[in-house]
Amino acid sequence: MEISKLKLPWLEQGKLTSVAVYRKNKKSNTYYMIVTDIHIDVINNMRATKPIIDHKYEIVELGIGKEFIKSWAEKYKIKKPQIVSK
Repeated sequence: MEISKLKLPWLEQGKLTSVAVYRKNKKSNTYYMIVTDIHIDVINNMRATKPIIDHKYEIVELGIGKEFIKSWAEKYKIKKPQIVSK
């Protein structure tokens, strides 16, 4: 997966990229990825009424930096990450 092919509008402004990998069931082999400019603490907030990742899903990996996109996409076999912007 090429990072340059993903349209990340916040890179031009110099904001950090947060990457999260989650799965919907603990026994599931399907992983999902969210790439966003929202801070990690907001993604991981358990008291949020409208969370970025639903509370019932299991967060597997959290990281800051666009380098994680390629490595985790290969590791978890994710073809198309979801891009969320503020």
